[in-house]
Amino acid sequence: MVRTVRRLGTLAVALVMLAVTPPAHAGKVRTVVSLTFDDGDATHVAAARLLERRGMRGTFYVNSATVGRKGKLTREQVVALARKGHEVGGHTLTHVRLDELTRDGQRRQICDDRKRLVSWGLRPVTLAYPFGAVDARAKAVARGCGYDAARTVGGLRQWGCPGCPATEPRRPEDRYGIRTPGSVREDTTLRQLRQRVLDAERAGGGVLPLVLHRVCDDCGLYSVSPKVLDGFLAWLAARKGRGTVVMTLRDAIG
Repeated sequence: MVRTVRRLGTLAVALVMLAVTPPAHAGKVRTVVSLTFDDGDATHVAAARLLERRGMRGTFYVNSATVGRKGKLTREQVVALARKGHEVGGHTLTHVRLDELTRDGQRRQICDDRKRLVSWGLRPVTLAYPFGAVDARAKAVARGCGYDAARTVGGLRQWGCPGCPATEPRRPEDRYGIRTPGSVREDTTLRQLRQRVLDAERAGGGVLPLVLHRVCDDCGLYSVSPKVLDGFLAWLAARKGRGTVVMTLRDAIG
């Protein structure tokens, strides 16, 4: 009788554990959205705050030779972004088209830029090619300068390329040619941003790097309204239970 009661008690505990313990795949990350901000614009301070309010972090690509100029981040602001957990990556010294330079010119723009960021106490591990302009030489230089990966612009699905893949794999086939949809522009709607993520989810997940520039109202073609960005972040935060999360590009691809 005692053994029977004990067995029944053990069974009851097991049933309770099954009821309260989520399956192993619950909450599994399937889709990673990386919000990348190019050019070291002064408006990125406000963009970082929007991310931080949601417990998110972004990737900020700066041109070290333009830091401190009018309309750009200061050195102190760049360092502060890194201290708050954001990724700071290289974007060349002066934002030039790398595919139009000699090998020595590419090396100066990429390597000297990274060295300057390192001298500020930063650890830049990913690079963004200005204008998405890259060739095989620039990829080799990026690797030789110490970068673990580099991001271009384009190659993933959007209205102009419906047949393109929706995401990059978590282990990209070309770590020095990580693809994105085209840059977010002032006419990009919240609905379109959501659709890019939905396409990524429906494709089975992966890494979706998004390219943003200025974060302000009516301030140029390559800009996004703070209201649109904040609405997008709120929507993304609600999709965590579906396996969609926001990470820096560095963390997204390991």
